[in-house]
Amino acid sequence: MTEQPVLDIPFPDAFQFDPSPTFEELRENRPVARVRTLAGAEVWLVTRYDDVRLVLADPRFSRAAVVRQGAPRVALAKPMPNSLTTTDPPEHTRLRRLVSSTFAHRRIERTRPWVAELAASLADDIAAAGDGADIRQLMALPLPIQVICHLLGVPYEDREQFREWTELGYSMRMAEAERVEQAMTDLTAYIAKLVAVKVANSSGPAEDLLDELVRAREQGDRLSEEELIAFGVNLLVAGHETSANQISSCVATLLRYPENWAKLVADHSLVETAVEELLRYNRFSEVGQLRVATEDVELHGITIRAGEGVMAALNSANRDPRAFDDPDSIDLARKENKHLSFGFGPHFCLGAQLARIELQESLLALLRRFPDMSLAKPALDLEWRRVLVSGLAELPVNLGR
Repeated sequence: MTEQPVLDIPFPDAFQFDPSPTFEELRENRPVARVRTLAGAEVWLVTRYDDVRLVLADPRFSRAAVVRQGAPRVALAKPMPNSLTTTDPPEHTRLRRLVSSTFAHRRIERTRPWVAELAASLADDIAAAGDGADIRQLMALPLPIQVICHLLGVPYEDREQFREWTELGYSMRMAEAERVEQAMTDLTAYIAKLVAVKVANSSGPAEDLLDELVRAREQGDRLSEEELIAFGVNLLVAGHETSANQISSCVATLLRYPENWAKLVADHSLVETAVEELLRYNRFSEVGQLRVATEDVELHGITIRAGEGVMAALNSANRDPRAFDDPDSIDLARKENKHLSFGFGPHFCLGAQLARIELQESLLALLRRFPDMSLAKPALDLEWRRVLVSGLAELPVNLGR
C-alpha cells in the first residue's frame, strides 16, 4: 500500500463559509487519515459520522490524556488540567454533577424571557446604528457575554479585558503564539482573584454559579481550588466565544441565501428547527475535538496505537451523507437532526440548551425587527477570524425599510 501524505490542518482553504473539499475526499477515501496540527503534532483525523461518535463516546479514547506530559496538541493554547473538558469519568462525572442542575433544561428555560428581552434591546441598538450596522459587535458578542456574566458572576464591566484574553486563547495564528500563552495566564489569574473574593464573602446567599461552587466546596464536596478556577475559565470562555461565533454564522448563512431568511420571516415557528439545521450546516471548527487512545484500536484497517492522538472532525460528520439526506443543502425544517455540533457522549456540551436559547431569541429579535435585512457586503468578502471555533470577524448589514 502506498503511504499517504500527512496533511496540515487547518487545511489551506479553511476559514470561509463552505467546508474544505478535503473533508469530503477524506470521508470517502481516507476515513482515518494522518494530519499535522498547528502545534506540530501528528494525529489521526476521523471524518465519518459514526467514527466521530465512536471517538467522542468510547472510553478507549481519553480526554484526560490530552493534558499529560508529551500529549499532542491541536491549537496554540495548552488545554487546562482539572477541568470538565480535560477529565474522564468518574472524575468528569463528579465535576459535571456540581453544575448540572444550573444547566438543566427546565432551569435554563427560565432565562428565556430575559434573553428575549435582552435581544430586543440589542435590536434597538442595531436600529440606532442604521445601515452598515455590525451584527457581530451589536448582537452576537454582547448577548452571550451578558448572559454568561450574569449566570457565572463575572462583572460585565470587565468584558473588554476578558474578551481580548479569550479571543487570543482560541487563536490559530502562529504569530500570536507567545501572546496566547500570556493571555491564558492572565485570564486564569483574573478568575483566581474573582474566586478569592467570592470565598472571602461566602457567608451571604449564593447569587451566581461561582458562588454555588464555592459553597459546595465549603460544604464538603471534593472540589479543589484548581478545579474551581478551571470551572470559571472554561465556562466564561465557552459561554460566550462559541455562541457569539454561531449567532454571526447563523445570521450570515441565512442572509447569504435570502430565500431562507424570507421563510423565517414568514413563519417564526421554523426558528427552532432552523437553528438546529444551521448548527449542522455551518462550520464549527476547522479542526476537531482531540482524544488520546489509551489502548490500540483498529478502525477501517488502521491501527491507532495507545498514546496517539485522534481528532474527531465534527464539521465533516455533520456533512456525512451516510447520516444526513442531501447534507450540503439547507433544510430549515429538517427532522431528527442529530448533528454533532454540541459533541456527543460524556462531554456533550453542558451549555447546549443555553446556546439554543441565545441563538433562537437573537434570531427572533432580528426577524421581527428587520424583516428586510440584507448583507451590506457580498458574503464571500466577509472577513473570518482565524480561531479554534470558527467565526466571522464582521457582519455588516443593511436594515431595509
